[in-house]
Parts: sequence; C-alpha cells; structure tokens
Amino acid sequence: MPALTGGYLTLRTNAVKGQLNPHTAALDRPLTGAALEALNWVQKTRWKINKWVLDVALQCRDEGIPVEGLPRPDNIPLPDPLPEDVYAALPKEEQVKRRRQMEEIHSKNASLMGQRAAVYRRLSLAADLASFPALWFPHFCDFRGRLYPIAQELHPQGDSLTKGLLTFAEPVRLGANGQWWLYVVLANAMGHDKLPLQERADWTDNNLNLILATAKDPLAYIDFWAHEDVDSPWEALSLCFEVAQLCEWAALGNRVEDFESTVPVRLDATCSGIQHLSALMRDEASARCVNVLPTGKREDIYSDVANKVKQFVATDAAKGNPLAVQWLGKIGRKTVKRAVMTTPYGVTESGIAEQLVNDGFCNHFRGEDRRKAAAYLRDCIVGALDESIGQPRRAMQYMQDVARFLAENNLPLQWTTPAGFTVRQAYYETHETRVETLIGDVSLRREKPEAGLVVRKQCAAAAPNVVHSFDAAHLCRTAVAMKRDGVRDLAFVHDSFGTHAGHTDTLSQRLREEFVAIYSRPALEEWRQSVIVHSGRDDIPPIPKLGALDVSKVLESEFFFS
Repeated sequence: MPALTGGYLTLRTNAVKGQLNPHTAALDRPLTGAALEALNWVQKTRWKINKWVLDVALQCRDEGIPVEGLPRPDNIPLPDPLPEDVYAALPKEEQVKRRRQMEEIHSKNASLMGQRAAVYRRLSLAADLASFPALWFPHFCDFRGRLYPIAQELHPQGDSLTKGLLTFAEPVRLGANGQWWLYVVLANAMGHDKLPLQERADWTDNNLNLILATAKDPLAYIDFWAHEDVDSPWEALSLCFEVAQLCEWAALGNRVEDFESTVPVRLDATCSGIQHLSALMRDEASARCVNVLPTGKREDIYSDVANKVKQFVATDAAKGNPLAVQWLGKIGRKTVKRAVMTTPYGVTESGIAEQLVNDGFCNHFRGEDRRKAAAYLRDCIVGALDESIGQPRRAMQYMQDVARFLAENNLPLQWTTPAGFTVRQAYYETHETRVETLIGDVSLRREKPEAGLVVRKQCAAAAPNVVHSFDAAHLCRTAVAMKRDGVRDLAFVHDSFGTHAGHTDTLSQRLREEFVAIYSRPALEEWRQSVIVHSGRDDIPPIPKLGALDVSKVLESEFFFS
C-alpha cells in the first residue's frame, strides 16, 4: 500500500473543540474510555466517491433540473418596477406590501447564491476526489462528546446529496440478510419508513422494475426517485444503483449472499432525545411513544401529539374560540413535528411560536393575528407534550434546576458520560474589546471567568447538553462494540447509525444492547453522583421519582432504530 498522504496528517487539530466559551476544551484530559476509542475507530472508515451519483448530480446541475439539494440555477425574478407616480399613488399599505415583497425576493436570491456556491464547491470537490481509491474523514468531539468530521464541504454527516455522493471504499458480502436490509433502507429513502420493516422490503421488491429503470436512465425516471414525497432522493438513487447491480449479479447465476455491497445502510432513531429522556426517567408512557418499548407497530410521536392538539382545538372551537375555529383542518403531523423534535434540546415556548410563524403554518392568518394564532397553538402543543412526554420534560426541568443551583454558587456543570467523556458546561460572562485597524474597527470577544457564570445560559443549555452527551455516549459505545466484532466501516450521525448491509444485523443488535447497558443502571442518579464528584457539592437536588420501565424490552423493539 502506498504511503498515506493528506493534510490532516500534518495539520494538528484539537480532538475536543470549544466555542467562545471553551467548556470541555478547557479540561486537561476529558476524552477517555469508549469515547476516545470510538473517535479513533470511526476515523478508520474508508470512503470513496459514488461516481454514478456524481455524474447524475453534475448533469442535473448543468441542465438546471430541480432535485432536492440542488438550488435553482437562476434567481427569482423581481416584479416589474412601477413608475414613480404610479407607486406614489398606491395606498400606504400597498407600498409597504410591495417593499416587503421586493425585500423577500432579494433575500431569497442572496440565499440562493450562497447555496449554489456551496453545492458547486461540493460537486467540484467530489469530482476532484473521484479517482481516489479511498478517503478518510478525521473527526473531532464537540464539548458534549458528539463526533463531527473536521471537513466541512464534503463529509458523511452531510445532507442527502452529500450522503449519496459517498459510499464505502471496501465492499462486504451481503450474507444472509444483506439484501433484505438494502430493500428496507431503499424504501426508507423513498419515504416509506413508517411501514413495518417487512412491508418496506416488500415495497422495494414490488417496485423493482422502476428501480432497475431508474438505474439505467436516472433522468428519465426522476419523477420516481426525486418527487416531493421522497425523503432522501440522492440516497435513494445510490441504492437504486446498488440494487440494480445486485439484480444483474443474481441474473448471472451468482448467489445473492456473495454480492459485495458498498452502499451504507443507515438505521434512524425515533426522536432520539425523547428516547434517552424516557430511559433516564424509566417512563413507560413516553418510551412507548418513541419505540423504546415494542408495541407491535411503529409508534409515531408526531402524529400522537398532532392528534392531541386537534382535540384541544376542536374543543375550543366548539366553545366559540375564533382562533381555534381558524385552526380547524389546518393541523397535521408536520405542524407539530419541529416542536416535538426540538423539545428535548431546549426549545422554549416562545421558540415554538416562532417556529410556527417562520415555517408558514400561520399564513392563513393576517397581520398581528399570526402571532396570536401561533401563541394559541403553541399552548395547545405544550399541553399535548405534557400529556405525551410529561416525564421527559420533568427530567429536563431537573437538569435545569441542578445547573441553576450550581451556577448560583458560581460552579460550572460538569459530569462524566457512560462513554468516559467528561463534559464541562461553563457559560462565563464574555468581554468585548474593540480594536482599531486600518480597515476599520474589529470586535473581539473572550470569556471572562472572573465575572462569573451566566445563570440564564447555564439553565437553558443544561438539558439539551446532557441529552446530547447521552446520545453521544450511546453512539461511542456502539462504535466500540462494532470494533470488537471486527466491523470497521461505520456511517454514524448522532441519531443515525449505519454500516454495510452485510453487517446491519450486528449493528441492529449492538445498538440495542448498548442502550440497555447504559439505562439498565440508575443512569440519572449516576449522572447526579458524577455532578457531585466534579462540583464538590453533596447537596445537589435529588432526582425526581422514576417509573418502572424495563429497558431490556428495547431488545425486542423492531422500530427503536429502523
């Protein structure tokens, strides 16, 4: 093998990165145990460019074919300008409306320019790297222990286009169940991930003719693999190519089990943050909502919350609430999804209202009524969340209480995760210095520990940072378990774990076993004890009352990661 070359062999990079506040990066040796072992192991995965996907992406870009991940090639046209006298004669309200329309178009066009530049750089880089037999992506840890690639333009944690462009460099035999897993994840990518696993595999089998036709002429069948309901079109396309090769291999009389596959098979969590919080609280109700417990079907917490919100709105509408009346028939799974997803990561109630407005769900209201409508529906969503995931929300409140207790004593929040990573959350006050230069004033900010901690930030960030540290620990422990099984190629993204189709049975088992290993212990109390050790305070508030969840049941849950 030729000598390895590459910039990251000579450019030293910190394994743990901080922010304006260094947090964990200020510690001497925060990265130990499974976290360190996982960081080194994930970096050993060998990747290469999927040339078939690259060719299609370049053709779509050059011909201006609209596919998710490729911004439109031209700017949004501006309305024809009005003569000054015509504009001056417009009512003030119309003038304001027209100015806002122009501002919105200018803003969108500026965004499109940035998107086009980013995608063109990514495709250009992929083209430059397409001839390399193997690529490696060095990673670092953020201050919660999550793993991220150092590379920014092209990496395995990117969007659908980026993931479609990357495939494993070394093939692995499908083995007994590899074909089934390829079929399952192709259905996932095509937007059928709510079905039972066998029905997903059946969907792919029933659509083989279209899949083979897509692989033969992708642009002729773009309405199949890239229509608006497809979750991940470029991953779907890469899987179409893979399945077509498999069918060709089998048609020659070869054994399916001996086909060597390179496309990653990714298994996704069901609202990962709530999965971890439900396990921390041993709460059966919320665990059932996010498929930690097996129920015989795929539970969908977004639909569950949406249905509760609909009930609240219908009740209020029957009482004559005018806002509720206008919300009737306008609430669906997508309306509440973002609020549910971001709740474990600390979204505020005002933030939920902002999401509803910014995502366009309040557009059927006018003017100031939009804000009122968003505030009303936010209250309904919060009420539904309390019913569906009340215990996880109590866990989050407890973490905030601990952070507040420490911050009021000017102590950072610090703990060691089940993967051996020590997290330090320390939002100290910052100081701004203005420096005069020949090209103008420059503002420099640095933290100022002597000024104390920002209590508000310490509280607001506690729950999301703790949750992120636990999902990072789960990922790291799973990576190490796969290492022990001799599986090197991993495609891990926080709440999405992937590997070769031929190793997916092993991955599916190991990620469940490691979840059990973390949460079959008194994980929340162990977190508290770790905080006590690091803070030196033995009067940390006690944990809330736990439920009776049997975490080992996750071993039987088909949809925990699917």
